[in-house]
Amino acid sequence: MARQAIDKQAIIDAAYLMASEKGLASLGIREVAAVCNVSVGTIYNHVSSKGGLVAEVVALFWRNSLSEAACSPLAGEDYVEYVCRVYEAMRVALAAFRSDWLPEIRAMMLRGEAVGHEREKQVFAHMAAGLKRVLLADAGADLGRLVGTDADELCSFVLETMLAQLSEGSADCRVLAALLRAALYESKG
Repeated sequence: MARQAIDKQAIIDAAYLMASEKGLASLGIREVAAVCNVSVGTIYNHVSSKGGLVAEVVALFWRNSLSEAACSPLAGEDYVEYVCRVYEAMRVALAAFRSDWLPEIRAMMLRGEAVGHEREKQVFAHMAAGLKRVLLADAGADLGRLVGTDADELCSFVLETMLAQLSEGSADCRVLAALLRAALYESKG
C-alpha cells in the first residue's frame, strides 16, 4: 500500500484513538506510523519523541474533555456559576484521566520516558483566559471590589485553586464559589 501525506493533527488524532482504545502504553512511534500508513520518519517530522506524542495526546484529552464547558457561559449564568460548571467538567475529566491514563503516565516516567507537560500548560492558560473573558463580560461582577488585585490575578488564583481542590479530590468548589460571590457581587440584604 502506498504511503500518504499526513499532517500533525491527523497523527495526534490517530494516537489519541489508539490510547483511548488500548491505553497510553500502546503508543509507540512505529505503531502510530503503521496506523497512519506513513513512515516512522514522517511521525518524527511532526513529534520529536514518544514523550512528545504522549504530551500531545494528553493535551488533546484535556481539550476534548473541557472544550464545551470552558468556552463561554450559558445564558443567564454569572461568573461564579460558570466557575462551578467548569470545575465540575474538570472533576469529571480528571476522574477519567486518573483512572485511565495517570497510572500509565507514572509508569512511563518511572522508566525514564519523558512525558512533557507544556501542551497541558497551554490548555490551562487557555482556560485562565476563558475565565477572564467570562469575568469581564459579567455585568453583575464589580471588579472595583478587587482591592489590590486585577482580573488576571483573580483568574489565575481561581484556576490554581480549582486545580488544587481537584488534586485533593474535592467533590465541589462551594468555598471558592462563596468567596467569589462575596468578593465580586453586592450583598443582597
